[in-house]
Amino acid sequence: MSAKKGNTQRTGRSMTPQAPKKPSVAPKKTTIPPRSRGHTDLLPPPMPKPAVAFLGLGAMGRPMAGRLLDLGFPLRVWNRTATTAKTLTGASVGASPGDCVQGAAVIVTMLADADALAAVLDGPDGILAAIAKEKRALRPVIVDMATIGRRAAIALGKRIEASGARFVDAPVSGSVRPAARGELVALVGGAVRSVERARPVLDALCKKVIHAGPIGQGQALKVVLNGVGAHHFVAFASMLALGEKAGLARDILLDAFTTGAFATPSYVGKRDKLLARDFTSEFSLALALKDAALNVQLQHECSLKLPVVRAIIADLESAVSEGLGDLDLFAIEKHYR
Repeated sequence: MSAKKGNTQRTGRSMTPQAPKKPSVAPKKTTIPPRSRGHTDLLPPPMPKPAVAFLGLGAMGRPMAGRLLDLGFPLRVWNRTATTAKTLTGASVGASPGDCVQGAAVIVTMLADADALAAVLDGPDGILAAIAKEKRALRPVIVDMATIGRRAAIALGKRIEASGARFVDAPVSGSVRPAARGELVALVGGAVRSVERARPVLDALCKKVIHAGPIGQGQALKVVLNGVGAHHFVAFASMLALGEKAGLARDILLDAFTTGAFATPSYVGKRDKLLARDFTSEFSLALALKDAALNVQLQHECSLKLPVVRAIIADLESAVSEGLGDLDLFAIEKHYR
């Protein structure tokens, strides 16, 4: 049988029809954008870091200021002992508190107490006079990161806000080593807008920022938290003294304290120092006494009496009178021996 001529294709014994060929069409050219050098090229440039003034370069202030320098913040510093300020390589040094804060968007204070803060705020060379002279369009924010108590924070905050600056009370929880690593916890009081203005600096210094409410509430939270800490540390030190008097080896006691149900990072982190009886201060007995007094002040404001805090104050006062005030809080165990 003969096959018809046409659009067929022979495949072995069978004949299969062949689909008609479509006219060839040239593929559309697509424009491929040049390859980016990296996805970061597509991101907006980082926001510039605000200029910071830092006043108070004590045990906590110096590592905190150093942390800001390490992260690239423009930094100007002031300290009552000028030689301390000059050792902070990379920071410019203000001749006075007022000179230090010129041009700063965020002003951090880390001073001993409310009186020390008032001293740098006031006077012809103080912070408030300098801010008034500059007449800025954008109000700077003053962030006090020391523990001064709620009453003082509210009173000083009112004066600062009336002068044309913003104020945030942001006492920190943590000691020298967390300060150097940016691992503090800020307990913050202030208006939301003021806190957000301070946020770049707070985030640089702290692993967590807890906004407790309006001005003064950061201090209230810190005083309450320090009350818990005082209970822990005094109980730890007194029981360490009792355990050794009972014939238990110091290393065995510390193993139990730092691995048992009541272990906390504060105990664990100081185990080796405590084993060596090294009481070099990270948070001194004298400061613990000051903070305990602020706790009693807050109790009075709240019409509350907590006898256990007064008992702790009595022991701290005795330890300070025995010459232990500049040592670490754990040195109170010496008082119990």
